[in-house]
Amino acid sequence: MRRLAFATLLIACASAVPVAHAQAPATPGPETPREMLEDASRKALKALELMLKAIPQYEAPEILDNGDIIIRRKRVKPDGPAPDDSGPTKTKT
Repeated sequence: MRRLAFATLLIACASAVPVAHAQAPATPGPETPREMLEDASRKALKALELMLKAIPQYEAPEILDNGDIIIRRKRVKPDGPAPDDSGPTKTKT
């Protein structure tokens, strides 16, 4: 009987911990439902844009004379500066 009471008390204490952490965010966010919806929409569209950029883009399929179909991946231009290819790299042997 004591074990059952102790287990019940332990479960009650463990379930109260998440409730204590569920507080309002420290930084003030959108105040009206419309602002909240606009903010959520912007975030969802930004996430969709990032997801589409991550998917490789392909050129139109090309059918060769022998019947093979080639689908080439489009070359992506790097966002940053080009790597420095001024000379051969030296390695220790």
